Amino acid sequence: MIGKISHGNSFGDCLDYLTRVKQDKQPSEKRVWHIIDSDGVRLNVGEEGWRKMAVTDVERPTLTRSKIKDPCGHISLGFSPKDSDRMTDDFMLKIAHEYMEKMGITDTPYIIVRHTDKEHPHCHIMFSRVNYNGKIIKPVTNLYRNKAVCADITKQHNLTMGTDSLNLDTSKLRGSERSRVEIIQAATEVLRDVTITDWPMFRNALARRGIIANALFSGEGDERKLKTIIYKKGRRSFVASKIGKSFTPAALVRKFKFRSEQAEQHKMANTPDPANRWVHIDGSPIAPTEFGGIQITPEQQQDYIKGRTIRVNDAYIWFDYETKQPQVSRFNPDMFSDRGCGLPLSPGADPEYAAFYGDLSEQFRQEFRRFRKRHPSLTNSEAMQMFKTNYGQSHRLEHSM
Repeated sequence: MIGKISHGNSFGDCLDYLTRVKQDKQPSEKRVWHIIDSDGVRLNVGEEGWRKMAVTDVERPTLTRSKIKDPCGHISLGFSPKDSDRMTDDFMLKIAHEYMEKMGITDTPYIIVRHTDKEHPHCHIMFSRVNYNGKIIKPVTNLYRNKAVCADITKQHNLTMGTDSLNLDTSKLRGSERSRVEIIQAATEVLRDVTITDWPMFRNALARRGIIANALFSGEGDERKLKTIIYKKGRRSFVASKIGKSFTPAALVRKFKFRSEQAEQHKMANTPDPANRWVHIDGSPIAPTEFGGIQITPEQQQDYIKGRTIRVNDAYIWFDYETKQPQVSRFNPDMFSDRGCGLPLSPGADPEYAAFYGDLSEQFRQEFRRFRKRHPSLTNSEAMQMFKTNYGQSHRLEHSM
């Protein structure tokens, strides 16, 4: 079972879609919809103007308060073809009522319409997002709650867990639905590529997969604005909203802007500063690879980048964030500052060391201070590791050890 939440401003357009207004001239036996339930709505189906009367009833509660965005609620509930034999109108209605109760769609006019134009059983719920008391029904816009409710009902009734479009086998689909799902799957694959950082790259990547993406503009001259994107595969075309929110112009602009900023930050964090060989352009340190002919290990380089002191032979090396230069000393700076020696650290000096020291009991803090004084040549990193090794077994240090 899958619940798909839609948003809309027009009750009339929604009901026209649910009741397939274009099929009115066809015989009733050829129609692909029928109403299975309603509340607070006059439904004189077949009579002239019946849709207008029904819309008036559904939207009536919205007139009792100031206007809200998307007053027309529309949710489709889809079920697996494997559950078709069980999905009678009564059983589908029972599930729809349970879903509405859990999603807070109560005390409001609604219409539930079942469609029979797809392989999988499904129904549509149209309702007013303002209830009979003039209060807005807010939980219905919560996508996480929708997912949890669908999972709960699926488990409760032993239904087949729904499959999203990304995992559908398109060979089992037909017509426009197959084309739409193929576009969704291809566009999702392209958008997952973090190297795609602008519209031309996105469009060209889709073209290589047989999909044409055209931007549709409105207005002229200075008033010309991007309205939507039309995705086309073969003879079938879809506006961006039918493919998914992630593929609308606004969403793509946000995604590409974020990726461009991330790419620029990555470049600055990995490009040496021409004026200072010890830092990148963003000011982050570049770890030395050797000192005095001795190779510096990758572990030591990581400690250096984190701002820790490293020991190479008899020398102590650390990065000074004020001068943006490496500092070298014969003396261990960790023993002569508030950064080490088992003493409380200055805020943010070395989070890992601070967490290590903070997790020790008072007894082991005293033991650690004595240990540091007996081993003045050890850096903070070396002292942590050696103390864990020497004292972890015999003294059963806390869980952090």
